Amino acid sequence: MSDFEDETKSHLSSLIAHTYSDLAVVCAGLPISIALPTPSGKEIALSEAIPAIRRSMILIEEQPLPEAPKDTFVAACCYWLAAVDIFTLLVVNGFHTARALSAATVLNDADEKLKEISTWLADRWLEENDS
Repeated sequence: MSDFEDETKSHLSSLIAHTYSDLAVVCAGLPISIALPTPSGKEIALSEAIPAIRRSMILIEEQPLPEAPKDTFVAACCYWLAAVDIFTLLVVNGFHTARALSAATVLNDADEKLKEISTWLADRWLEENDS
């Protein structure tokens, strides 16, 4: 395996963990907080993280939020789960540049959705606390 392939896998793994951490922050900031398993260091246990993200996609429906931010949150979770699936294929079935780019692109989409819901939540918080 080439250094490029190893470095790319390592970078994607780091991006997956970072996006998961961002999902955890958003979950904690929801009106009804959702707690996700905490990563140990920079590593996340996908065996815990994947079911937790799936569960949060169900629990978002109980949040006192309009449909648009709920949909944005679900999209972020879907993108993260898709990136994990693509990354798993990359590791199990062998490295391919197209697969690595696909994982990175989907993670970028997840990050964009997380920025969108974070901004929405921050704006609501400011409106409620601007006295």
